[in-house]
Amino acid sequence: MPITADQCRAARGLLGWNQARLARAAGVSRVTLSTFESGTRTPIPNNLRAIADCLLQAGVEFTPEQGTAGVGVRFRARDRVQQEPRKETSDA
Repeated sequence: MPITADQCRAARGLLGWNQARLARAAGVSRVTLSTFESGTRTPIPNNLRAIADCLLQAGVEFTPEQGTAGVGVRFRARDRVQQEPRKETSDA
């Protein structure tokens, strides 16, 4: 799923990253990121994929448009290890 400029900005906000940090981590120029987020132009597909992959790897999840709810961004659920309840033992 390609990400939108709004999702990119929101994901950076969740992570507390500035444009320079995301650009460096994704291996794209800050200008590429800036023009994407401002809506001036869409990056070439491999740069857009690198940006999205970087944010995904950092723990962000992109949500698609569903009905009247628009696209979104959230932290990915952390893996939870479900443990069985402890059984009480009696020493009688």
